[in-house]
Amino acid sequence: MLTSERLSDILQRWFISEPPMFGVLCLHETKENRGMTCPLRCGQRRLEYNPELTGRMSDTELEECLRAEAVRILMGHPYRRRPDGCSQAASALGSNVTIGDNYDHRSFEIEKPGDFNLETSLPYEVYSREIEALLPPGPGEPGSKKDSMIPDTIGTDGAGLEKYTDLSELWDEDDLTWSEISGVISSTKDWGSIPGEFAETLVASTKSRINWRTALAGFRSSILCSRRKLTRMKPSRRSGFDQMGSVREFSTKVLVAVDVSGSISSESLSYFYGVVNSAFRYGVEALDVIEFDCGITKVCSLRKKLKTVEALGRGGTSFNEPIRYAHENGYDGLVILTDGYAPEPVIPQGFRCGILWVCENRESYATHEHWMKRSGRVCVMELQ
Repeated sequence: MLTSERLSDILQRWFISEPPMFGVLCLHETKENRGMTCPLRCGQRRLEYNPELTGRMSDTELEECLRAEAVRILMGHPYRRRPDGCSQAASALGSNVTIGDNYDHRSFEIEKPGDFNLETSLPYEVYSREIEALLPPGPGEPGSKKDSMIPDTIGTDGAGLEKYTDLSELWDEDDLTWSEISGVISSTKDWGSIPGEFAETLVASTKSRINWRTALAGFRSSILCSRRKLTRMKPSRRSGFDQMGSVREFSTKVLVAVDVSGSISSESLSYFYGVVNSAFRYGVEALDVIEFDCGITKVCSLRKKLKTVEALGRGGTSFNEPIRYAHENGYDGLVILTDGYAPEPVIPQGFRCGILWVCENRESYATHEHWMKRSGRVCVMELQ
């Protein structure tokens, strides 16, 4: 029997036995792909299969493999949660480990946290970043990243990584598709083989949350500055090449201020720096970083993601310091990462710099949002 027919038979059975899995897979078009090295993969509203690899699988193995892809879709990995700073292979392995940690596959082997000597019950993004640090270097990279536990299926030379790279090839953020998947999850009453606790986690993932990376991109757009420049390369609209035309160059000076009073973890700081750097990649003339507590403790320019970050514990915090620094140095935008535990700042007269407050977690956001909104925008950074 052809793989497409076998998959169709599985879905027909799942209409009754696995409603949420049936629902999300029906959002995808099934297509054959003989060029990939994994048996099944999903993304971009497609479910692709390699008939040569799936043809060697028993009906039970194929069903379990399809079940893993359905769970992956329900968790949103192909559509909304691509971890920053991780390779395609690490993202796929992190996804597999998360699935293996939450759902029991009896006839299908999928990676689990213990295979990488990792703790259980960690978020997908954390698993992906931890696995990225364990993987052997790619072609042209000297040395090894870290002497750690790597499954034999991968090997120290990275020979087994191709199928994981293929597995996540189609993954990309897609808010529209995720909203449809969320609709399936929200309307589900019978969860089939999905455990109750895992089902509660899936339902919670569909609740409204602030996408702080989108907030950063929107903030950048709102403070984008333009300069008019005369040029003979572009003719004037009125008089052609007899007069110089003009173009506008867009640029933005952004200051990133990081509260290092001691309560913000190094992991949060590193993740924050990486996302800020990517969010402000275009149209930014300068992206400078200051660290502060009661005063300015460090000043530097951010040109690439920092590999290691140290947060030095000190005393109290004053938001007046970074605001004053931004005002005196002519910045267009100020992004402040903080837990919010400090007096509300006094905004100086003539202050024209846009402010984006990034709270480290939900608790700090709920506590300080009311006064932060008086001086700028507010969002929350979530590692999960």
